[in-house]
Amino acid sequence: MNLSKIILFFPIFIFQLLKAQELTDLKADFFSTTEISIPVPSPSIADNSLKPKNPKNTLPLSLPDNPLIVVHASSNFDENKTAKKGMDLIISNFKKAGKPLIYLINDQSQKGYSDWYTADRSPNYELFSAGGEHNLPLQKNEVTIVGGFFGSYDGSRGCHALAARDAIRMHFELSNETFTVNMPIKGIYFYEEDYPTKERLMKIKPGVTPEKEIKKAFKNFAEMFFLVDNFPTSTPDSLGFAHPFTFHDQHPSYREGEPVDTARYSFELYFDNILVSSFGSGPRKVLIKMNNW
Repeated sequence: MNLSKIILFFPIFIFQLLKAQELTDLKADFFSTTEISIPVPSPSIADNSLKPKNPKNTLPLSLPDNPLIVVHASSNFDENKTAKKGMDLIISNFKKAGKPLIYLINDQSQKGYSDWYTADRSPNYELFSAGGEHNLPLQKNEVTIVGGFFGSYDGSRGCHALAARDAIRMHFELSNETFTVNMPIKGIYFYEEDYPTKERLMKIKPGVTPEKEIKKAFKNFAEMFFLVDNFPTSTPDSLGFAHPFTFHDQHPSYREGEPVDTARYSFELYFDNILVSSFGSGPRKVLIKMNNW
C-alpha cells in the first residue's frame, strides 16, 4: 500500500478503534436495561372475532335444558370488566358440562369483537342483539343468564333484564311448564348507581347469614329492579316484567310477542334457594333464582 492510501485510511482506522473502546467500557446492565421500541401490529378482525360453532346470527332450531345466555359481555358497557372473572368461571363450567353457550352481541364490528371480554371466544351461537332482545326457542324448563346491565326501571333499561323477559316469553310460547331463570350475581354487571346493591348481595354467606337478614335485603327488590309501569300490559292494572324492546329499526328481524306482566304470570324470587319475594297472579309460573356462589 502506498503512502497516500495509508494517509487516507488512517483517520478511519483511528475512529473505529475509538468506537470499539467505547463499547468495551459499557457495562452489561446497560444492555439489559436498554429498550428498543418495535411497533406492535394492530390485531386483525380474524384475531378478534368470535368463532361460533354454528353460523353467525342463525337461531338454533331447539335448545336443551339450561343453556347459558351471555348478554353484552363488553367493556363498552362494563368498562372495568367487573363481571369478567365470574362470567369466565360460569362459562367454563357450562362448557365442561356440555351445555350450549349463546352470546348476544350488540356490535359485530372489529371494535365490538375487541371489546368483547370473555376468555372463551367459541360459543355455540353468536346472535346480534341491540338491547338484550332475542327469539331463542327455550322450550325446556331452565336457563341461566349472565352479562348486563342488571335490572329495568325508568332511565335504565338493562339488557340483562330484557334477555330474561324474552327468555320467559319464548318459553311460554312453546310450553306451559314452570320456567326457571338462574341469575348468578358474580357473572352479572350492574349500573354504577346500583353497584352497592351487588356488593351487598355478594356479602351474603349461604348457610351463615340469617334468613331474616337475607329477606330484609330483598325488601321491595322486585319493584326496584324488575317491575315497570310505563309500557303496555295485558290489563290496565298489571305491571310489566322488565321493559320490552322498542327500537325495532335496530333489529328488524326480531319478533316482540305478547307482554310479560303480573296478570299473565306469577313470579317467585329466590336467593340462595330462600324464597325472598313473590309477585303476580297469572297461571304461568316463573322461578327467578339468584345466587352468589
